[in-house]
Amino acid sequence: MKMADLEDQLRAEYIMLQTHYEAFDARALTIKSWAAPLLAGGLGLGLKEASIGIEFATIVASCSLWILEAIWKNFQYCYVARIKLLESYFRGEQDSPIPAFQTFSAWGHEWSRWFRGGVALKQRLMSPFVYLPYLPLNIAAIVAMFWILAIGPDHAPVK
Repeated sequence: MKMADLEDQLRAEYIMLQTHYEAFDARALTIKSWAAPLLAGGLGLGLKEASIGIEFATIVASCSLWILEAIWKNFQYCYVARIKLLESYFRGEQDSPIPAFQTFSAWGHEWSRWFRGGVALKQRLMSPFVYLPYLPLNIAAIVAMFWILAIGPDHAPVK
């Protein structure tokens, strides 16, 4: 294979990887933009109705989205090593040519090596750009549950 062909293939792979990497963030922001007001609505409705069940359902939904986003962030980070390798190639820092179109192999290697276990998931769960808005909403819902328990059934709204 000619060096020019290899460079074209590596360039195409880089563009595809970078686009895919950025798409993860776009999806996460879209989900957050829908989830935050809906979860806040669940929190408010649970308070209005003095319903521990609604607050609990809000927490479950919030935790599910939070965990899903952390898993996706790990998926996204599996592309970083290959992107960095391609960037170093184009800066002329690689001594020998690298094979093109190795996205799946590189991703699988990174997943198995760094991101498959619970440690990586825990790290993502505690990243501010992942836990926002879920953690504050969960805390608010837990506080609301205790408040509902404290006011008792006599102070619940009349149905």
